[in-house]
Amino acid sequence: MAAAAAGLSLRRAAWGLLRCQAAAFSRQLHPAQRALHAAPVLWRASDEQKQQPLQSPSQQPLESQQKEEPLDDEGRPGRASYTDQGGEESEGYESEEQLQHQILTAALEFVPTYGWTTDAIAEGAKSLGLSVAAAGLFHNDGSELVLHFVSQCNSKLSELLEEEHKLVQLGQAEKKKTDEFLKDALEARLRMLIPYIEKWPQAMSVLLLPHNIPASLNLLTSMVDEMWHYAGDQSTDINWYTRRAVLAGIYNTTELVMLQDSSPDFEDTWTFLQNRITDAMNMGHTAKQVQVTGEALVQGLMGAAVTIRNLTGLNQRR
Repeated sequence: MAAAAAGLSLRRAAWGLLRCQAAAFSRQLHPAQRALHAAPVLWRASDEQKQQPLQSPSQQPLESQQKEEPLDDEGRPGRASYTDQGGEESEGYESEEQLQHQILTAALEFVPTYGWTTDAIAEGAKSLGLSVAAAGLFHNDGSELVLHFVSQCNSKLSELLEEEHKLVQLGQAEKKKTDEFLKDALEARLRMLIPYIEKWPQAMSVLLLPHNIPASLNLLTSMVDEMWHYAGDQSTDINWYTRRAVLAGIYNTTELVMLQDSSPDFEDTWTFLQNRITDAMNMGHTAKQVQVTGEALVQGLMGAAVTIRNLTGLNQRR
C-alpha cells in the first residue's frame, strides 16, 4: 500500500509541475504489468479482454471520478490544462494519459534522429508547444515510447485486416489462401518498421528488458492471434496453440533477418518470410512436432537477445 501511495504521489507531483513549467519533474512509475506465465493463458486472456466492453465514466465510482477529473471555478468537472513554452496554461487534454499519448505519438517523428530515448520524447513535447521537461513523465530507457509504437502498429494492422475482411464479405475482393494471407499480413506489419529500421535494434533491446517482457509478449501474441482470426482459423485443439507459436516464431526470425538485409526493398527478407510460411503450412501437428516447435521458439528468442546485443554493441567491453 505504501508503494502504491508513493507512486500516486509522484504522478500527481509530476502533473502539477508540468502545469507550472517547473524546471524538474518527478519520475513517473511505470504502469504495473501482468506477469506472463504461459502463452496460451495470455492469448485466452487477451480474447476475453476484447469481448469485455470498456466502462464509461458514468459507470465508474463517483469518488474515482472526483479524484481524476479537475474541477473548474464553479466546482464542475473540467479538462486538464498544461503549460506551454510561453508559460501560459491551455486546455485541450482530457487527462494525463491522453497528454502522454499525444507526446509519445509526436515523439515518433524524432526517433530516426534521436533513437528511442527521452531526447525524442522531449522533442515530441516541444513540437506540441510543451516544455521539454515533459519528458520527465516517462522512464529514461525509452520503454513507453517503444511499447507505444508497437501497440500503434498492431492497431494499424488490425484496421487493415478488418478492411480486407469487409471487402471479401461484400464480394469486392477474393478470399486469399491461408499461406498467402499470413505472408501478406506479416509483411505488412514488418514494413511498418522500415522508417525506423536503423534504430530498431535499440528498440528490440528495450523490449527484452525484464520489466518489458510481459508487455512485449502480450503485444506479440495479440498480433499473431489477430492474424489467425482473420485468416479464418477455427481450431479448438492443440493446433490453436501450435499455429500461434509458429507464427510468432516466424515473425521474430524474419525481423532479425530484416535488420541485416541490404537488398533492394528488403527482397531477401520477403523471400525468407515466404519460405518460412511454406514450411509452416507443410508442417504436421504431432505431439513431437509441437514439442520441437516450442523448443525452437524459446531458442529463437534467446538467440534474438544475443543478436540484438551484438547489433547494439551492448556486449562490448567498457
